[in-house]
Amino acid sequence: MKRFLIPALAIILAAACTENKKVEEPAAPIGDRAFYEVAGNVESIVLDNVAGEFLFLGQKPTFDKEGLFFVKDIKYKETTEGDFKVLEMETDDEDGGGDEFVACKYDSKGRLVEVTFWEASFSNLKYDDQNRLISYSAYGMMGIESEYHYTLEYGKDRNPVKVTIEEVHPDYEQHDVNTQTYSFSYEYTAVDEKGNWTERKKDDGTVEKRTIKYYPAE
Repeated sequence: MKRFLIPALAIILAAACTENKKVEEPAAPIGDRAFYEVAGNVESIVLDNVAGEFLFLGQKPTFDKEGLFFVKDIKYKETTEGDFKVLEMETDDEDGGGDEFVACKYDSKGRLVEVTFWEASFSNLKYDDQNRLISYSAYGMMGIESEYHYTLEYGKDRNPVKVTIEEVHPDYEQHDVNTQTYSFSYEYTAVDEKGNWTERKKDDGTVEKRTIKYYPAE
């Protein structure tokens, strides 16, 4: 299996009402869907021109009906850690290094709070009272000993309107740490009938799109 971890800004994809368009408001996102800020019975998302932002599930994440990405040929086991549910999975390593390992931890509300990979991790995922992701940290992206800390700001809906990133990079030669902080904002230009965004414009002019597939109504 190809490694689906893509570094950098992590996360951010959301849903909202724009231009006074009336949409159906599904239940708050849970599980791995919440990390992608989509709500409703989403089966899959295809991302178009989304530049490496929080794509730890890959460019085409697929979810089961409980909102988890442990589907198809991926095997996993469930354990507990205090009040948290932990799902551990093993994936084949095509490089010949043996099985790779991923563990996801969920709180009592079914929200993803930590992800540990074979060489990196996301942690301290925090949510507001509307189950919107408001901050998280990423470590060891692509084997690099750097830290990325994300803070998300929202308006009146589920779409993050501003994201601030703090990058912390160790400089071993100088025995120092280099830190830089920057931010960007979004304008949402299209949503689907569920209120999940399908097109948005970044403040640098980049247009990002996504196609969302839902499970059939039962």
